[in-house]
Amino acid sequence: MEYRKFGSIDWKVSALGLGAMRLPTKKLLPRVDWDKSIKLIRYAIDKGINYIDTGWIYGLGASEKVLGEALKDGYREKVFLVTKLPMFLVRKTEDFYKYLNQQLKSLQTDYLDAYFYHGLSRNSFMKVKELNLMAKMKEAKEKGLIKHIGFSFHDTLPVFKEIIDYYNWDLAQIQYNYMDTAVQATHEGLKYAHEKGVAVVVMEPVKGGKLANPTEEALEIMKKASNQRTPVDWALQYVWNQPEVAVVLSGMGSKKMV
Repeated sequence: MEYRKFGSIDWKVSALGLGAMRLPTKKLLPRVDWDKSIKLIRYAIDKGINYIDTGWIYGLGASEKVLGEALKDGYREKVFLVTKLPMFLVRKTEDFYKYLNQQLKSLQTDYLDAYFYHGLSRNSFMKVKELNLMAKMKEAKEKGLIKHIGFSFHDTLPVFKEIIDYYNWDLAQIQYNYMDTAVQATHEGLKYAHEKGVAVVVMEPVKGGKLANPTEEALEIMKKASNQRTPVDWALQYVWNQPEVAVVLSGMGSKKMV
């Protein structure tokens, strides 16, 4: 496993992070297969992955609870654990601790290595300011409930820059792959955040699986390369080759995918 500089954070982060949105599932409810998921999470950690990303709605609400079980027996101390404030559910300032406290309980931990505002856009960023949620983030950090503050993002470059300039963020999570260098935060946004000392986490490196099945024309180009790789490998390598990227998230539903 390759480990990388993590912005200003004192943690050597694995180049590959585990996105816990798509855990192993069953045909019947509850959909998430707890036994397989716990084994998969521990397998990934044993293989050197030390960054885990989850969220309130992942796995229809089961992801955080499964992680709470998987990270027992000494596994919690081996990882940088991140979850997110569900901005789409926040209606008032008091909701901040309503969700944070429940997430800490579900994850069976006393603290989060980082807490994100989930999916910031122009509108949800306005909510952060209007409800004074940054004051709550800082307060939670002072209490030791969270160690670092960040956000995930879905909007345009101007909005991204505005958010980056708003606070001295520790981390930012963006959608980035070789097809999306000019949309959402864009390649320019990636460089902008990095220059500000923000650790950049990349989601959707394979564009939701689309880059795993490229066009015939793209496949022919790949076949001409001196080093032969699968389409997924090419997609991941493209992102890893950007020096501004700290960690790349991938949803992994099996040991083979790990």
